[in-house]
Amino acid sequence: MPNITTPQGSVHYEVMGSGPPVILIHGWTQAWNTWRSTFETFRGQYRMYAPDLWGFGESEKDRRESFEVDDFIELIPQFMDELGLMRVPIMGHSMGGTTALGVALKYPERVKKVAVVGSPLDGRSLSFLLKLAGIRQVATLLLMGENQPLLRTFLKLWSPFVSRPKPDLFYNMTVNNAAGFTVESFFNSIASLRRTNLTPYLHQITMPAMGIYGGRDVIVNPNQIELFRRHIPHGVDVFVPEAGHFVMWDAPEAFNRAFRQFMEMEVPEGEPAV
Repeated sequence: MPNITTPQGSVHYEVMGSGPPVILIHGWTQAWNTWRSTFETFRGQYRMYAPDLWGFGESEKDRRESFEVDDFIELIPQFMDELGLMRVPIMGHSMGGTTALGVALKYPERVKKVAVVGSPLDGRSLSFLLKLAGIRQVATLLLMGENQPLLRTFLKLWSPFVSRPKPDLFYNMTVNNAAGFTVESFFNSIASLRRTNLTPYLHQITMPAMGIYGGRDVIVNPNQIELFRRHIPHGVDVFVPEAGHFVMWDAPEAFNRAFRQFMEMEVPEGEPAV
């Protein structure tokens, strides 16, 4: 499995396809495999890189003390440096989208265009249950015991609401990915996401931008698309009423159209190419 070493720890990633590059960033409790169907659909058109954020998947977790959104924002340019990627499109799901916007704001010279999928622009839009997960005692309780029975029970009950067409996919993916995170990465990351509010800075996003949101999202309030429209007036927004938090799973045809549209969005003249 491919890994790189950054100044702040090792990073596992997967890469597939040929063509123009794009970085895909997963969300909380997930890993690179969030994007498996995207890999399979677009492998003949684009070269897709999907890193595991620190504390998730196969990336560094044991020796790190911080797993906050700001840490993930720093990870992406380090990841790009190691792979020789100078300036590329970035798309992120949920916490990964907030990370992608953070990179676009802090390192605009590295981001050709940016897209978010079901991402909180204001962390207060997270569901109450996810806010609870940002408390160490709650995280410890959910992850305690062999095979984490409390977490599994909660996920089994919640899965039909998170992804109505494919609850088993969400459940199995999250349970399988649970081996890749710790109590620290679990609660620290979601607590920092809850505290993050990018709305005062979004007017600084000048590169092409896209926001994709599902109308049945029970993890991030779908009204975040209104913040996207208000604060990134030149952005393209895609609202999928029948989809939940994982638009790429719930409404693959709509998501694939949006993904292709994002990759074909033109960069204004005078902007450097990849």
